[in-house]
Amino acid sequence: MEFRMLGPLEVVVDGVAVHLGGGRQQTVLAALLANTGRPLQRRRLGSMVWSDPPPSAGSNLRTYLRRLRSALVDPRSEESRLVADRRQVVLRTEPGELDLEVFDDWCRRAARAGEAGDRAGAVGLYQRALRLWRGSPLEGIDIDSPLYATAVELAERRLAVESRRWAMLVEIGDYGAAVAELRAGVLANPFNERLVELLMLALHKDHRRWEALQVYAEARDRMAATLGLAPGAELQRTHRRILEDDEPGR
Repeated sequence: MEFRMLGPLEVVVDGVAVHLGGGRQQTVLAALLANTGRPLQRRRLGSMVWSDPPPSAGSNLRTYLRRLRSALVDPRSEESRLVADRRQVVLRTEPGELDLEVFDDWCRRAARAGEAGDRAGAVGLYQRALRLWRGSPLEGIDIDSPLYATAVELAERRLAVESRRWAMLVEIGDYGAAVAELRAGVLANPFNERLVELLMLALHKDHRRWEALQVYAEARDRMAATLGLAPGAELQRTHRRILEDDEPGR
């Protein structure tokens, strides 16, 4: 069985996607996956599904759990991976079945490679981790659910990993790939100063000084017009070094 959180919520059994029901039922499954292997009290599970539980929340939760229990039968054992009693619920997964756990494992391997000085190896391992993403995390859950904060946190973790990989691309001198990917990253996250700085560094190191200065000017104007703020100290420092034609980040 495969359990996928890093994009639209999916469960795949023998290559076939399982029907997971509507948004609220998928939110129940997402809450269980976020706590896989750990028993959840029914009351706690309900608080993760509804910010303002309706009077029918208890009966609705029982219905969702019954449907999920039927949908999550392991064909090998003919037993459901979802186990529930009157007080608590637990979803059991095996190693390698949950994409989030696989993602974290590849990221740990990449971090160890980077610490050992193998930057190129780390870039490849981070790329393997990022290939697991199929879109925005936990797509399909209700946006008004308290669990939506988990989706936001997962998206931030993805961006942090992407940022580490891009920084390593700059370090190993793969400026072409770094520039192309960072332009897309800045477009998607226009106020992320770290991404702007990395793009400037990649351009400058690739002997494209004026493009690096243009990136700064666009970011400065964007921040002033939208936020009424100036770039932060680190970004300004990188800008000054490029102006002086110094080696940024040295």
